[in-house]
Amino acid sequence: MEWWGMEDVLHGYNGTIFAYGQTSSGKTHTMEGKLGDPSYQGIIPRIVHDIFNHIYNMEEALEFHIKVSYFEIYMDKIRDLLDVSKVNLSVHEDKNRVPSVKGATERFVSSPEEVFETIEMGKSNRHVAITNMNEHSSRSHSVFLIQVKQENIENQKKLLGKLYLVDLAGSEKVSKTGAEGSVLDEAKNINKSLSALGNVIAALADAKTHVPYRDSKLTRILQESLGGNARTTIVICASPASYNESETRSTMDFGKRAKTIKNSVTVNEELTAEEWKRRYNKEKEKSTKLKAQVERMEAELARWRSGEKVSSEEQISVDMEKSMVTSVVEEPPKKPAAPPMSNEVRDAWEKEREQLYHSLDEKDEEINQHSQLAEKLKEQMLEQEEVRRGWEVKIIFLFSFFLFRWSL
Repeated sequence: MEWWGMEDVLHGYNGTIFAYGQTSSGKTHTMEGKLGDPSYQGIIPRIVHDIFNHIYNMEEALEFHIKVSYFEIYMDKIRDLLDVSKVNLSVHEDKNRVPSVKGATERFVSSPEEVFETIEMGKSNRHVAITNMNEHSSRSHSVFLIQVKQENIENQKKLLGKLYLVDLAGSEKVSKTGAEGSVLDEAKNINKSLSALGNVIAALADAKTHVPYRDSKLTRILQESLGGNARTTIVICASPASYNESETRSTMDFGKRAKTIKNSVTVNEELTAEEWKRRYNKEKEKSTKLKAQVERMEAELARWRSGEKVSSEEQISVDMEKSMVTSVVEEPPKKPAAPPMSNEVRDAWEKEREQLYHSLDEKDEEINQHSQLAEKLKEQMLEQEEVRRGWEVKIIFLFSFFLFRWSL
């Protein structure tokens, strides 16, 4: 995971930047800073300005569509910050196994000012609380998603780049923050999701076959960012105070492990029929050349086997050394060979896995519907409670009035 240029999103690559560290270490200030202040603005507003500046300087033949989403993960539930009625959104995967938040509000924007208005609106709906270590402690993980889709008007080539900007809630010790009641419950869920993130990083760093992405909503959303198709940058925020020495050491260890992870990044490109045809012809031409080379090599081999000597000028030269070097560089570390799996078993296993993932998505959707219903019932109960209290006040007033009249 390493730093990358903002223009990469405009070239069809996925990107992710998130800040990690204990509570009160400056993550939110690093990601957001002061909106509208050129000197003290954070990563998010700087990126937004860079994206639009690159767009303004690109070719006129390109047409851009930019949309943003803003949601938070609070108590391990995904809540839309642009529409507070959406309180428990589910994570689904498309046909390419890419996870996304289903039902999240998407707003089209055409200028940095519109993006900042959206951010301010979402920030006003985000959960914060006062603790002993932070006056405005984030009680949720916030995810700001920018999707940039571009189309070349001349050749109809389409590219889609996604940029996740994540402000994680900080890990915290109850003894230091003095959390109680609901704030304590929030801290437990924050530490749980950050622990799941640490487990994913550890599994990827150790090259384990199973990576526990589904242990939390946070790791499911960041599945592509962690070991997948995204250029990811992690900003490590640490406290210099000796009071936070153990937390700082843990944060640095997290960053050290994350630095060893290598993502495989490809361009999100939607090819036209002409482009597919061009690539097909290119591969066909390559295949024809290789076939002709094989025929010449077979003819040379037949001459050698018949006892005929082939001069050095007639011999077909193959750069085996280059091929060997390439294979050594690209070949991954060898692992113990797994027992062979038949096509029938593999197909059955793939089918069963797809069914399991489909069942999990259905359960997420069912939980989402029940949560939406529970929220509506809760609102109705609050309204009925207010009506009941109003009638109680009226009855007490009437009773006092008649009691006063009776005493006269």
